[in-house]
Amino acid sequence: MIALHWTSFVYLALLLGALASMALVDRRARLVLWSARPGRGAAVLAVGALVFLGWDLVAIAAGFYSRGGAAMTGVELAPHLPLEELFFILFLCYFTLVLHGLLRRAVARRSSARRRPALHAVPDPAQEAR
Repeated sequence: MIALHWTSFVYLALLLGALASMALVDRRARLVLWSARPGRGAAVLAVGALVFLGWDLVAIAAGFYSRGGAAMTGVELAPHLPLEELFFILFLCYFTLVLHGLLRRAVARRSSARRRPALHAVPDPAQEAR
């Protein structure tokens, strides 16, 4: 059995905290997993995570990188694929989906504000003189 020091869990704890923070933002704004269609958000999140995990496995098999770092737990999902990588990929995909939802909402609000006439518009004297 491997004796682990508490510092081995710092990176994993930070990743879990970041994921929890994304979930709070998502819940407040109802963008991905708390949207009107949470199944669709979960499916997109899962597909994105699987694509990046596959990418990592191909890169590991090709010898581009290997596991390392003292801030990791040492738990591997596959050779040279640490547990922390799974949570990093989930955070990356979730962050991207939440950011995409926030940007779409901001663009929609901006375009609807342009189409709507101002309620308390101040008349332009130059326009009235014509």
